[in-house]
Amino acid sequence: MDAAPSSAPAIGAARLVPPPPAMPSAWQIAWPWLFWVCWGAWLAVSDLRNDEVQPAVIRLVVGAALLGFARPRGWWFWSLALAAWIPAEPLVASLFRLDAPLHDNAATWYLPPVPALLGGFLGRCIARGVKPTPER
Repeated sequence: MDAAPSSAPAIGAARLVPPPPAMPSAWQIAWPWLFWVCWGAWLAVSDLRNDEVQPAVIRLVVGAALLGFARPRGWWFWSLALAAWIPAEPLVASLFRLDAPLHDNAATWYLPPVPALLGGFLGRCIARGVKPTPER
């Protein structure tokens, strides 16, 4: 009886490095981080200037959906990272020298991840839906 071939390379086997055209460009690696910083800062500053909850929730859902679409494998990480800008608003306010009321209730910590995770999951589902399937 023959054993099934292993997909793992043999010990001491050469490791294949992808050629330069197959490697991701620097922009493909950097743009989610730049988007996260810009969108998160805009989210925090606009939330500081406006007491309405609905615009902040919409910005959080849309931003997380874009990041979830761009990186479907790590959608949850990007969603939680974007939601972290809401509790960090006092830091952003001191950085941009804005007058900001301090919100020391627990809701600023446990509520923002909910719409962010919903948006990130939506983006992931859209990315998986438009992904071309291999032909059989």
